[in-house]
Amino acid sequence: MRLIPKHPPGRANRKARAFELEIVRLRTEGYTCEAIRAALVDIGVDVSLSTVQREAARSSKRRSRIGVEEASAASTDRVAATPAPSTRAAAPAVDPRSGKDIAADFVSKRITNPLFRDRSNHESRGH
Repeated sequence: MRLIPKHPPGRANRKARAFELEIVRLRTEGYTCEAIRAALVDIGVDVSLSTVQREAARSSKRRSRIGVEEASAASTDRVAATPAPSTRAAAPAVDPRSGKDIAADFVSKRITNPLFRDRSNHESRGH
């Protein structure tokens, strides 16, 4: 059994909720949020500019989340379906040091205290 709600997701008292698809369509066509707000006022839905901006952002966030999920599913399908090319570039050389050693080497070359001078600069000035 699959439940199918009668209303779109979100709070029931959101005025612009029913027009979410139209807001998205108009935004993708290049209309400003103010123009969309004026169009909503013309049909009797009095909302603020921030409401239209919020609805547009909410739906684009939802679309991007769905797009990312679809893209990741498609990429895993594509990776599994396509054979590896025979002329692959050689893998980069792997550093034989451990992560701890690499980090210690990196930190040893950095001066983190702004009150200390870099010794290489200090010595090059002849002090």
